[in-house]
Amino acid sequence: MVDNIVNSFRHRPGNSQLIALLIIAVFFSMVGRTIISPLMPYLQQDLNITLATVGALFLWSSISYSLVMIFSGYLTAWIGYGNTVVVALMMIVIGLVVSAVAGNEVVLAIGMIFIGAGGGTYAPSGIAMINTRVSIEKRSTAFSFHETGSNGAVLFAPLIVLASVPFLGWRGILLVLALLAALAAIVFYLFGASESEVGAKPNLRTIGTILRLPDAYVAMLIFSTAISGLHGVYSIMPAYLVEHSTWSAEYVNSLITVSRVIGISFLLMAGPIIRFLGKRNTLILVLLFTAMMTGLIAITEGPMLQAAVILQPALIGVMFPAQLSCISEIGESWYQNVTVSLIITFGMIAGAGIVPAMVGVLGDMGIGWCGFVAIAAIMLVAVAVLVLNPSFGRR
Repeated sequence: MVDNIVNSFRHRPGNSQLIALLIIAVFFSMVGRTIISPLMPYLQQDLNITLATVGALFLWSSISYSLVMIFSGYLTAWIGYGNTVVVALMMIVIGLVVSAVAGNEVVLAIGMIFIGAGGGTYAPSGIAMINTRVSIEKRSTAFSFHETGSNGAVLFAPLIVLASVPFLGWRGILLVLALLAALAAIVFYLFGASESEVGAKPNLRTIGTILRLPDAYVAMLIFSTAISGLHGVYSIMPAYLVEHSTWSAEYVNSLITVSRVIGISFLLMAGPIIRFLGKRNTLILVLLFTAMMTGLIAITEGPMLQAAVILQPALIGVMFPAQLSCISEIGESWYQNVTVSLIITFGMIAGAGIVPAMVGVLGDMGIGWCGFVAIAAIMLVAVAVLVLNPSFGRR
């Protein structure tokens, strides 16, 4: 009887409803990871965590994100894309609860590993649901709306911390987010998961086919630079700036909030921007601007540093709809989820794992600025690779 009642609510969503539900899902997929960064100065005080340990925690989260993403194809082949999104959200709920009760960095690492695994489970399925339901002409616009969820998470994370830490503490914030993510999972199961397609299993033959495509390597490099410029820098910057400047955690989170408001403003215009400039030119111009701002974080102080922190992520969100549209053109559609998994896996390990770990270690050595210079240099290398591969993103 319960099954009949539940099934009466479930139905195949229309495209607009599906995009709305995916925006909610990706918001909670992302906020589980992004909330840790503005909370980190408080965690460092309570749990006695060094800057190098902060970087290591994000590295472990990124590794779990990436490894689970590769194998998530087995899950999507079994239960379909929609139900996989539900499983991803529940993994994030578990990670948030474990992190909230952590008494040391080991338990916190376990929680962040679950949160990373949930994000890795979500990404291929969420992206594949858009690729299989939305025409190629409207795909960049659909991805632009989808990315408002992840960028909204980055925007609201420091705001949530600023508004809620005095009342709930960092543990209370994580528990409230866990409750809301659980509600999002129930809503998606009822209204978004029904009749979704199934994915391809990530067998060695399929992976070998993808790895023989030159565009796959270009996409890996571009995606890793975008992730490092957005999430890699974001992950470590609050702890880095609090330790290496006279700014308080509240002031740093305020600056980051302003930067994300600007970023979302540009993201809402991503569809027209990409149509006007083209996918390739969008990627090149955004990488050049972001490289310049990232480099300025390393070498400036005072008002110039404030401006660099605010403007560094302003345009990079526009890259993601363009990149995801480019990725959808690589290889065949039937193994699209595996292609997405491989490319994002590389990007997450490099951009959201190795980069903050590197900056954290350099920061403890007193030369954290070198990490930001290195990130800027890698972005310029990515621009050169795009120029030398004129066929990438031409469709």
